[in-house]
Amino acid sequence: MSGGSFNFEAEGQLATYLAWLIPWGKPVTLLAESPAQLAAPQRELVRVRIDRPAAAATGGPADWVREGEAPASFRRGSFADLAGRGAEVVLDVRRASERVGGYVEGSVHIPVHTLHGLLDEVPEGEVWVHCAGGMCAAIAASLLDASGRDVIAVDDSFEEAERAGLALRTP
Repeated sequence: MSGGSFNFEAEGQLATYLAWLIPWGKPVTLLAESPAQLAAPQRELVRVRIDRPAAAATGGPADWVREGEAPASFRRGSFADLAGRGAEVVLDVRRASERVGGYVEGSVHIPVHTLHGLLDEVPEGEVWVHCAGGMCAAIAASLLDASGRDVIAVDDSFEEAERAGLALRTP
């Protein structure tokens, strides 16, 4: 994992998010702890015509970088961290159908499946990105990080936002 790479977890809808967000023909590398963990994502990618990943590797993050380099990463936090610290930009990457149930006051809404084409619409400053449960926030954070933005992925259930004391609104 180096700077400029995108992060998609194999759990959930890997093929869907990958097909939405990366340009056709972009090389895909699969990373997992073991060879057995590579099999299911590789099968899923065939469904979106990514028949062969450019590369695959097993092990851990330290195994996936060149000698002497540190793995690139973005910061993670919780809704409690966000409430305690405040943020310049809060980016909600949930679908519109999820946002109608409530949203963090003042947040910018750009669904994750449209973010790649709308990166210029994310306001300047440190970006706290959230979704309903953390997976889409991690994907969005990797897109923002790859474009050089200062980003923190909220790795929390949206239900925790109100408990953390954040002001929520409904449309």
